[in-house]
Amino acid sequence: MADLMTTYRIIRICRHHDGLKSFYFERSFDAQPGQFINLWIPGLDEKPFSISNMDKDFMEISVKSLGPFTKKLMEFKEGDFLGIRGPFGKGFTDADNVLLVGGGIGSAPLRFMANTLKSKRRSFSFILGGKSRKDILFADEYKKENNVVLIVEDGTAENRGLVTDFIVPILRKGEIKKICGAGPEGMLLAIRKIALSEGVEYELSFERYMKCGIGICGQCCMDGSGLRLCVEGPVLRESQLAGISELGLPHRTASGKRPIV
Repeated sequence: MADLMTTYRIIRICRHHDGLKSFYFERSFDAQPGQFINLWIPGLDEKPFSISNMDKDFMEISVKSLGPFTKKLMEFKEGDFLGIRGPFGKGFTDADNVLLVGGGIGSAPLRFMANTLKSKRRSFSFILGGKSRKDILFADEYKKENNVVLIVEDGTAENRGLVTDFIVPILRKGEIKKICGAGPEGMLLAIRKIALSEGVEYELSFERYMKCGIGICGQCCMDGSGLRLCVEGPVLRESQLAGISELGLPHRTASGKRPIV
């Protein structure tokens, strides 16, 4: 873990569409799939992002434009500089016969996991979903893979529905030993329910509002357990989730207050 801010030049940008881009930086540290970095825009703010891929030369961060920070990030060009701290947190553990289940931009850390498993010659299947095909990161690249299923809600890909609709048929084949999930919390809780019902081990990547990244500020502590998502997470297992009481509730804001629904 490197808590000191370092300036990195953007060496390449992959534009998926105007509000979805992947940024590439020179690789200068090691990381596990599921870990995250804090990205800093000088004069604006610092935000956490999962690492979406790494190879021997570069690190990839995939970002969707959602708020003021990410909208500003969409304006950056190749050659511009950004600050990076990290990597932080606990990632996915190594395994074989894995089912990766990702939803929307939340699937970013699973791209890193898939490429890591492939490099280690591990067996895995990948279910990727989004509201439309354009919201699935690197959809054209994944479509060429036999072990990847693309699912959308609007019918712009070969499979329509929710990613959770496709999990049980794959599990029932009896080859999957673990599920790794990343995406919206409702989807993660549905995966957890299925995994427990089917008796399959799982690891899920959760999101909360984070500030320090090193477990000091307490912003990302989970109700019921006190677990610090930036240190003990963001990838959690059943033994950790069992003591958390806030799962499925609206996330706390920067003030620490939970919105009332």
